[in-house]
Amino acid sequence: MNDNRARPVKTTQTSIRIGREIQRRDGATLTELAAALDLAKSTVHNHLATLVHEGLLVEERGEYHIGLRFLEFGEHARNRREDYTPAKIQVYRLAESTNEEANFAVAENGYMYSIEYVMGDANPNNPAVGSTFLKVGSKFRMHNSAPGKAVLSELPTERVEEILDRRGLPATTDSTITDRETLLAELDTVREQGYATNDEELEVGFRSIAAPVTLDDGTVLGGLSIGGPAYRFELDEASVGRSVDILQNAVENVEREISQLASSDGA
Repeated sequence: MNDNRARPVKTTQTSIRIGREIQRRDGATLTELAAALDLAKSTVHNHLATLVHEGLLVEERGEYHIGLRFLEFGEHARNRREDYTPAKIQVYRLAESTNEEANFAVAENGYMYSIEYVMGDANPNNPAVGSTFLKVGSKFRMHNSAPGKAVLSELPTERVEEILDRRGLPATTDSTITDRETLLAELDTVREQGYATNDEELEVGFRSIAAPVTLDDGTVLGGLSIGGPAYRFELDEASVGRSVDILQNAVENVEREISQLASSDGA
């Protein structure tokens, strides 16, 4: 039987494993990497030398770190679609008008990635540190985040099932939804009300509200959200109502600007 399916290239996978381990450790030596990944030092050395040569890693006094060349790839990824721009601009406007943490995240391979994140102005009630886990480039799951649930609510049922089959429903806090039927029921609610909430499901002490950004053809582009520390960002009816009004107005602005971009491109 002919099997023409592409197979992963092991050497490439090894390079990726090495890069991830260096990132996880915030720098590592050859010896540390070989031990952590159970690889021969000679193998690790060859991968490191290649990655350093390509500018993807840098060596500093015997310790290897992620190289700045990754910025080239990252910036290209977060700017490659013209319709991302209105959403990213709106993140700044949301952060300024609400003094909360504003975020725009998109789905890829069953995960959410933040492509714009802005912290509201610092003041005594809004510490400058913001969310230590959230930044541009942050990767998180879809079932336990407000942007993720907002995006899932706009996807066909078979696509949602495919994502859940592939990525599962692991718990990151005691509040994470880990039951499929419970999540699907919540997605029905999100679809009906037009927004999703995260009540310390992704990270203890963090709450947020998100709404989906959709294109003229009905496909979902991503999720726009505002959030903050649980002690201050309330999810009672009145607070949610105020946040949703602001958020949905921002989404309408984004969708209108995207539609205008599409019209001008097709003119």
